[in-house]
Amino acid sequence: MVENLKTTRYNDGTDIPFITDNTEWENLNTPGYCWYDNDINHKIPYGALYNWYAVNTVKLCPEGWHVPTEDEWLDLFALLGDEDEEDVGKLKELGFTHWKVQIPVPQMKQD
Repeated sequence: MVENLKTTRYNDGTDIPFITDNTEWENLNTPGYCWYDNDINHKIPYGALYNWYAVNTVKLCPEGWHVPTEDEWLDLFALLGDEDEEDVGKLKELGFTHWKVQIPVPQMKQD
């Protein structure tokens, strides 16, 4: 895939419930999706956020695609190197357009 998933329907055409209430989202034990910060303007750059129940249906991705399993992620990390920030950072786009910059906190020198 070339972009983040932003579907609002499963690959069988069934609607995925759209959840905007944070408390409802936290207590949900059925499938659901939302937009980052509940703002549809985040659809294009970030895609949708899906809960585990939506992912676990195995109908979330288009036919022929699937959400990676934990083992597949671990295989990818092994190919990249260690799971430290530099190696996993290879999965991110360059620059900070869509990533928050974390400025390191200076450490006090101890004598």
